[in-house]
Amino acid sequence: MLGETISSGTTKYYITEMIVQPSGTNFNMIPRSQFVQNIIAQCLVGLSSARSTFRFRIQGHDGKVYILMWLLNSDTLLVESLGNSASSSVFTLLEDNLRPDSKSSGTWNAVKVLYHPCIKNRNKDLADAWKNDIGVHPLTFPSKTCLELLLILSLSNACLPPSLRCMNSFQVAFLKM
Repeated sequence: MLGETISSGTTKYYITEMIVQPSGTNFNMIPRSQFVQNIIAQCLVGLSSARSTFRFRIQGHDGKVYILMWLLNSDTLLVESLGNSASSSVFTLLEDNLRPDSKSSGTWNAVKVLYHPCIKNRNKDLADAWKNDIGVHPLTFPSKTCLELLLILSLSNACLPPSLRCMNSFQVAFLKM
């Protein structure tokens, strides 16, 4: 389950897994990675609109910081051509269901983010600075979801041309909505 602490004693939860068996056979399951991207992207957009916050600290329930994230654009249209590129086989590792009828390309609304991974004491000084900055909003998720998000961001970054992977020492990624 995904969730975030709104205030002391109040937690907002997002249902992350619900299996509903359809009565018909023409039902496509949404892969978990797509669901996680969508929920977190919507969360970032919602908070940036409501609180004018664009920097986020993604942390586990234990307070451990996994990712520092800066929402750059929330109105991006992402066009992805899977074709025969080497990255297409990498990105499908995230998908729960590999469907033979999947499209060779796609267009999605997306958010563009800049991020710093903070696992294994990477970017510790910056993480500490962001922890004390009131302009940074913490988002708390289960540790597994934080690591899953980091993997999604890393794979998104790897799909970009080398010249577009970094911006001002941050890594660039897209989260599909």
